[in-house]
Amino acid sequence: MTLHLIAGAGGGLGQALTDHCLTQSSQQVVAVSRQAAPGLCPVSHPRLTRLQCDNSVNAIAAVMETLMPRRQQLARVTLCNGRLHDNNLSPEKCIEKLEQTSLSALFHSNTVVPALWLSQLLPLLQRSPHCIVTVLSARVGSIGDNRLGGWYSYRASKAALNQILQTAAVEAGRRAKGVKLVAYHPGTVDTPLSRPFQSRLAPGQLLSPQRAARRLMQVTENLVADGTLSYLDWRGEPIPW
Repeated sequence: MTLHLIAGAGGGLGQALTDHCLTQSSQQVVAVSRQAAPGLCPVSHPRLTRLQCDNSVNAIAAVMETLMPRRQQLARVTLCNGRLHDNNLSPEKCIEKLEQTSLSALFHSNTVVPALWLSQLLPLLQRSPHCIVTVLSARVGSIGDNRLGGWYSYRASKAALNQILQTAAVEAGRRAKGVKLVAYHPGTVDTPLSRPFQSRLAPGQLLSPQRAARRLMQVTENLVADGTLSYLDWRGEPIPW
């Protein structure tokens, strides 16, 4: 039985993805979140293991240690970590609004944390026969697609994430030939991350977490390890770098 590791399982999409894998597949799921299990759903399932992790290097390493005996079963990894806003920061509309605190906070959540996960994952996956590693990026991380401007910290943190993923894909092509890396734009999902911006969306543009989880699995399920990074949206279409 294959294993799916989901980091960031406490968020809206992470929870929906966990539920999808348990109800629509036979995969075992290891769901990792910052919060303890009682606040999450489902709380228990015979194929579900819940782990708590604060995304520090030591905590991530402890998760990898737990997975070590099952590493040959690890066929899927999805990193759902990320942040756009909170009570103390919001996307910048002009460059004068840039602040060190918001830059640091978003780079930590959107770039540093996924990079730390990758740094611990790649050695674990060196002998993996096949594993798809999907990392939530964003279309606004595309330099070629940036025509609207704004959102400096978020755009830059996702662009930096894409560069880290590309560099890791090159290394995986040498060290972990069974690994496929994907930078994935899930669309605009009805979660707290997008809630302040939903009123501007065209009808039908907002995806439920359940639909977004289903599309993520459909888009990535047949990808093959080819030593390259794919940058895809929820329709399965490539995004320009």
